[in-house]
Amino acid sequence: MAGRTAEKPPGSSPTPRSAFRDRRRGVRRGWLAVSWSFVFTAISCGYCTAETEFSILEEAQVLSEQMKKLSSQELGVFTMQRIFSSFVYTEKTSNGETEVQQLAKKIREKFNRYLDVVNRNKQVVEASYTAHLTSPLTAIQDCCSIPASMMDFDGNFNTNVSKTICCDRLSPNVNSRAFNPGRDLNSVLADNLKSNPGIKWQYFSSEEGIFTIFPAHKFHCKGNYEHRSRAVYVSAVRPQSKHIVVMVDHGASVTDTQLQIARDSALVILNSVDEHDKISILSVAETVRSCSLDQCYKSLLSPATSETKRKMSTFISNIKASDQATQHAAGFQKAFQLLRNTSSLSKQSTTTDMVIIYLSSGITSRDSSEVEKRATLSVVREENRYLNNSVMILTYALMNEGVTGLKELAFLRDLAEQNSLKYGVDRSSVSAASSGLSGASMMPVVKGSMMVLNQLSNLETTVGRFYINLPNRMIDLARFSLPYSDTMGDGFIMTVSRPCYFGNLLLGVVGVDVNLAYILEDVTYYQDSLASYTFLIDNKGYTLMHPSLTRPYLMTEPPLHTDIIHYENIPGFPVVRQNILSLPLGSQIIAVPANSSLSWHTNRLRDNSKDVYNVSYAWKLVQDTSFILCIVYVQPEIPVKQLKNLNTAPSSKLLYHRLDLLGQPSSCLHFKQLATVESPTVMLAAGSFSSPYEHLSQPETKRMVEHYTAYLSDNTRLIANPGLKSSVRNEVMATSHVTDEWMTLMEMSSLNCYIVRRYIATPSGVLRIYPGSLMDKAFDPTRRQWYQHAVANPGLVTFTGPYLDIGGAGYVVTISHTIHASSAQMAPGYAVAVMGIDFTLRYFYKVLLDLLPICNQDKGNKIRCFIMEDRGYLVAHPTLIDPKGHAPAEQQHITHKEPLVANDILNHPNFVKKNLCNSFSDRTVQRFYKFNTSIMGDLTNLVHGSHCSKYRLTRIPGTNAFAGIVNETCDSLAFCACSTVDRLCLNCHRMEQNECECPCECPLEVNECTGNLTNAENRNPSCEVLQEPISLNVIDSSQDTLPQCINTRCSQRYSSRDCFGVLDCEWCTVDSDGKTHLDKPYCALQKECFGGIVGAKSPYADGLGVVDEEVASLNMIKSAPVGPVAGGIMGCIMVLVLAVYAYRHQIHRRSHQHMSPLAAQEMSIRMSNLDNDRDDRDEDSHEDRGIISNTRFIAAVIERHTHTPERRRRYWGRSGTESDHGYSTMSPQEDSENPPGNNDPLSAGVDVGNHDDDLDLDTPPQTAALLSHKFHPYRHPHPHHHLLHTHHLQAAVTVHSVDAEC
Repeated sequence: MAGRTAEKPPGSSPTPRSAFRDRRRGVRRGWLAVSWSFVFTAISCGYCTAETEFSILEEAQVLSEQMKKLSSQELGVFTMQRIFSSFVYTEKTSNGETEVQQLAKKIREKFNRYLDVVNRNKQVVEASYTAHLTSPLTAIQDCCSIPASMMDFDGNFNTNVSKTICCDRLSPNVNSRAFNPGRDLNSVLADNLKSNPGIKWQYFSSEEGIFTIFPAHKFHCKGNYEHRSRAVYVSAVRPQSKHIVVMVDHGASVTDTQLQIARDSALVILNSVDEHDKISILSVAETVRSCSLDQCYKSLLSPATSETKRKMSTFISNIKASDQATQHAAGFQKAFQLLRNTSSLSKQSTTTDMVIIYLSSGITSRDSSEVEKRATLSVVREENRYLNNSVMILTYALMNEGVTGLKELAFLRDLAEQNSLKYGVDRSSVSAASSGLSGASMMPVVKGSMMVLNQLSNLETTVGRFYINLPNRMIDLARFSLPYSDTMGDGFIMTVSRPCYFGNLLLGVVGVDVNLAYILEDVTYYQDSLASYTFLIDNKGYTLMHPSLTRPYLMTEPPLHTDIIHYENIPGFPVVRQNILSLPLGSQIIAVPANSSLSWHTNRLRDNSKDVYNVSYAWKLVQDTSFILCIVYVQPEIPVKQLKNLNTAPSSKLLYHRLDLLGQPSSCLHFKQLATVESPTVMLAAGSFSSPYEHLSQPETKRMVEHYTAYLSDNTRLIANPGLKSSVRNEVMATSHVTDEWMTLMEMSSLNCYIVRRYIATPSGVLRIYPGSLMDKAFDPTRRQWYQHAVANPGLVTFTGPYLDIGGAGYVVTISHTIHASSAQMAPGYAVAVMGIDFTLRYFYKVLLDLLPICNQDKGNKIRCFIMEDRGYLVAHPTLIDPKGHAPAEQQHITHKEPLVANDILNHPNFVKKNLCNSFSDRTVQRFYKFNTSIMGDLTNLVHGSHCSKYRLTRIPGTNAFAGIVNETCDSLAFCACSTVDRLCLNCHRMEQNECECPCECPLEVNECTGNLTNAENRNPSCEVLQEPISLNVIDSSQDTLPQCINTRCSQRYSSRDCFGVLDCEWCTVDSDGKTHLDKPYCALQKECFGGIVGAKSPYADGLGVVDEEVASLNMIKSAPVGPVAGGIMGCIMVLVLAVYAYRHQIHRRSHQHMSPLAAQEMSIRMSNLDNDRDDRDEDSHEDRGIISNTRFIAAVIERHTHTPERRRRYWGRSGTESDHGYSTMSPQEDSENPPGNNDPLSAGVDVGNHDDDLDLDTPPQTAALLSHKFHPYRHPHPHHHLLHTHHLQAAVTVHSVDAEC
């Protein structure tokens, strides 16, 4: 079996049309001209002409037969469908109100657990304080002096910890006799941790300055640790909502040192507040400025969300010294105006504290000092009366290198105390009537305080504790924070905190940090049926979890702080929302027009033909919390089918995927995965377990694996369930029936040399895969694109890819197919499993060449055939297999490769639709295409067809894909607006249905002050869940010596045809300089010449070889879509056209989106309307195979946003490859190994060939082609910090795992 080769080419079995095909094969290559009535005529001087009728519909039918053959014969779809149809199913009809009460009860029990833990810790602390009064408890165990030998690494905490002791960190200037209950807490905290899964850190934060944390670990060891300015502490001791305006004086009298103190102080205040508080930052000099990164900041305070904090931090850091005098009065005028606007807009609670914090030197102009002070106090007095004297002013005097100005200090003290009488501001000058209040009902002024700051001040202790001036209302209640990132460990947490008191004396705060993934696991993994889902919101409507958000376990940044109304963006939902927030329990059904539907609703519909569908909402307030749970059913009246008691197939052996634990004697390496060819393996995703979080956070042991195996293969039903959901065993047993089929195919199939792996997945997360492979435990097959695409296209052969296979097989394409409870019911809601098979990328182009010989007439130069799936991504195209480095093979769209075709098909509105959706996980608006798979017949040039280039396009019946053929008779020019550098759309203010642009994204415009979207974006539906990042299990170094499971004998393949598309083989045609064609091309392993270039770096981090710098720069020039073509004549045409375009549209990009003059106005130019003058070129330009040089431009833009790093981080921080509607544009980061990086802005323009210094040597040539500049994902802000680990992919790539022998 090891030496088997695929001698029989795919599709070579005789067909009735073989004679017809043989006649066409006789047409000599290169002599073909196409008359686009689709009669192909072979012409040569002295030769007679022969005409052969060509039908794209007939060719599509041939391709359709081949695809059906692959799914039935190679994957076993028909066999499995027959087996699943024979099973017995039970029917379950769901009741939303019953379900929501059961689920709410589970969530309530979790929250109650943590409330009990917090209350228990509080009782211990308060009891310890009583003992401390007679026998002082003051012993300190410094966290930073714990010996390393006492600590072990723990995956739950993601750091080294000691689970036997707690330890302490101190604030500055802590009294040596300060109360420390740490020793009393030890045993209690350890016991809490053992008995409550999901707990992370437990702590006591004392008012005297001691921070006791469990489990003990080293953190913040440089200097002291001021924990009392943490937002969780501040919100526990002053839980009332705070409205804060921070004013930073940066006038001429403020020195650089003073300004730095002011900036640092403002950041400390910003970090000490949370979403319950509202804040604004003002810079005050000759004018008063607010943060301009959101328009609403000019008129309102904003909730202190992570996004607002990020924007305001940027604003604070950019405050520069002014050379003009400070207008103190104008600053206070603006501050009061913001407070007044905010309080009038929101329902003002009587317990809301309003504070103005002024960071200033207090210096006024010499000439009119008294007048200025009087004017300032007059503004304060008058404005505060409008707010019933409820605003407190705190001033912080910025001292100038130890020089104390007594007048300035006095002025700042008078401001804090609002002492206006001292400056002669007469009571009668401001009439009480002006404020609408009688003098008698006016509240007295709330006096603030003044504090001096200098370089030696500890700002976190002084400024960070500003809240001690606010009234302590002694609110002794537990408080749940909203999710935030864990600074001490990793991942996202929620904190449950409660203050501790001894009488009226505040002792401090006890807190428990809970893993968000655990708290939300019941919502995240809820699955009653394919037609239902659930979400969790708080009592203000803020969304904690929704199916369109990333799983908390894999979350890298907090989702948008916004209302549920934007997620459930359908007609009729606003009324439902009102009821959800006002009624503790209820349900409601609304009818939704199909044309207003959400995509994840459509995918759950069992009947897509109706104009209206019903959505049922059932909700319940989770008792003792502020959270509301809601379950949604889409057309809930159809019962769910579940498998009834099954037995394992007699010949099937159950092998769990943890081959590393089981010590499988027959183990081998399937590329980079530990695998076996003796049997498929079964992997259970987190959703298969009753407690998904516990499965993800705890390491699997051999004993656990043996328990799973015994339970899952037990036909007697006597072995205890090891914590799996009830449906899992039946699904494992049902999928076992595929084993015989796959094992037979392994022996018999002629296509084993092209097949990477076969697999089947069920809705509960059961994955059976062959060759059996070790998988990452976070992998969830139901969240992969191949699974979701198949479910959205029930009964069709569904294409996905190309993408970089995480198992190490290079670029692969997946075809997947749904399995249903009955072959008679093929609607989306009835899918009970999805089968998939991975092929090498080149295999499908090989199919095109073998089945459609016309595709090979001139080597894909003038005549090009392609296959694209229903979002417009190319599965097969000449440039995807070109060794000259035309960019990464994955996520290449028809708009990238065939812009003329793309421009034209956009004029067929019934065939293609350009869509928008809001992605809340990464705060973007996604633009993507959706092609109509129900189209009949074929498409050809319509209005804008160029006389130089003709195309035909038709659906491949029975699939979600389309076949196309393009014929060029002369050079043509077309534009599709694409950024070559990132995923940004080139014009975010305009999207016309018939204007060509690559799939891309824009920033999601949110009013940070209200959390609402702007009007334009409020109409967009929200996107489905995005592709999740996947990592490969690192293979132990001792296993590197294992043989490969499959040996395709690349070195023994002597022809291009024999090597083309074979697993792990590349046909090496270009020398290591990236230019020279080899005299004798040969077949070698991928790692030796990835992409066909000798020594090219593989996209996997441990690939061999180094890309020559010349190769890098050459490839960058090659792939820049404009580079080699922009000759003088074309340049003139472009300047002329772009000038006309600019005149017509006058559209400017946002100020923060800098781009080249070319980019600023190319959004949708129809170059096919122009005379297509032939460009004079020399012979060398044709080495590019004519694909780029003879066809068209893509308007390429390099753009940078130097002053909005958070936006840049967001675009590249996304890991969307699979379920992102194909939004990825030309960005190689999407599925490739090397993360892009953040360097200096490039000079705008299209000539990117001179930036080879920026190219990482580890970048594969295809990736290098696009990486004229690299960015790092947001978690790694250092520009040259490359994360390359052996056997570890950082790409967000699709994964499955299997292999066979040739």
